[in-house]
Order: sequence, then C-alpha cells, then structure tokens
Amino acid sequence: MKLLELILDWKMAWFGLIFLGSIFNAIAFELGMLENSSEITYICYAFGFILGLVAKLRGTWTWKTNS
Repeated sequence: MKLLELILDWKMAWFGLIFLGSIFNAIAFELGMLENSSEITYICYAFGFILGLVAKLRGTWTWKTNS
C-alpha cells in the first residue's frame, strides 16, 4: 500500500516525466536533434520531470495561476 501512496502523491512528477518527456522527445526527433546526440533523450525526459516536480511543489502546473 505504501508504494501506491507514493506513486499517487508524486503523480504530477510522474506525469511530467512520462507524458511531457515523451512530447519533448518527439519534438526533438522531428527536429532531427536525436541523430547527433543520444543524450538529448535524457535531457527531454529530465526537463519533463523537472516541470512535473515544480508543479508538485507549487500544487499546480506552471501555466496555471492560483486564484
């Protein structure tokens, strides 16, 4: 049960890692950036994770404001 609670508590970070990271990776692929360097994939997923982590710490996504 603890693992499920951990996953649910960090859901924004997981979303950033998996979904946003995949989107950034697809954009890098379409721009031809992955042909030159394989580290770009890790950077894309790390950027998605960072956005998700910031969203978790703020309690909302960066493009939303708390009103």
